[in-house]
Amino acid sequence: MNISLSIESFPLDSQTINDMKKLLATFQKDYSVVLQEPVWDQPHTRGFAVVAYTDEGELIGFATSVDIIGLHHYEWSAVVHPDYRRQSIGSALAEGIHHGHTQREAESELAAFIEDQEAAGFLASLGYSEDFKEIQLGVAALETVDLPEGVAVTQFNEEREELESLLRAAFDEEVIPVMAHNLEEAGRDVWLMKKDGKLVATATLVAEEDALWVTAFAVHPEEQGKGYGQAFLAWSRNLAHQKGKQQVLLDVETDNNALGVYTKAGFQPINTVAYWKRV
Repeated sequence: MNISLSIESFPLDSQTINDMKKLLATFQKDYSVVLQEPVWDQPHTRGFAVVAYTDEGELIGFATSVDIIGLHHYEWSAVVHPDYRRQSIGSALAEGIHHGHTQREAESELAAFIEDQEAAGFLASLGYSEDFKEIQLGVAALETVDLPEGVAVTQFNEEREELESLLRAAFDEEVIPVMAHNLEEAGRDVWLMKKDGKLVATATLVAEEDALWVTAFAVHPEEQGKGYGQAFLAWSRNLAHQKGKQQVLLDVETDNNALGVYTKAGFQPINTVAYWKRV
């Protein structure tokens, strides 16, 4: 049996996307998140797919890689049809990913795979080592919400200096390019929570199919422990309901202290994703 591989830049054509979705439907696990399914057809996304077809036109494996925040940092993942594993197709897809990164002058890369022994063995064989893990959490949308007195959530409106100050205090200087990306990229809405006019928390919300994703979520360190984080998450769940979404999703590193905040807010684990870097 002959297998042909090709590299396709985003946005992908509808036939390729349909083939990819059909392949994903054969798995018990949901690999759509690590494979960045929502951006396959987005013209503004920097990324590409490596696809493996048989001579009969059947897609039996593919990999995707995305420059998520436009800084030449790519995250990639891959899947192979269960009937075609152990035929070096995964390794061929990884080689295609590496070639695509070289073409695009990627400055760094991470492999993102749902945690399991088979994926770990595959990545180790390619010369990768585990870097860190994130837990994907989810909670149902919320029909109603009551914010604390004096608290309001509004969309970003040129409060750049305040926002930068909060994010630097909550994270570090490296978050500023992420902030710029969230402000400039279509489909990413930056929201601010204020108490009596003072900025106390922020989050970027991204609508994808039946879910609302929360990212770049931060409460100013001086304002933590006052319930603002819980209130912001409840407000996000209500916004998801208003937008007709079924759930709110987010990722958090397994060793992040904020994990307790999310579980207290009702979020439950869905998947653990391991991120691997080339040794």
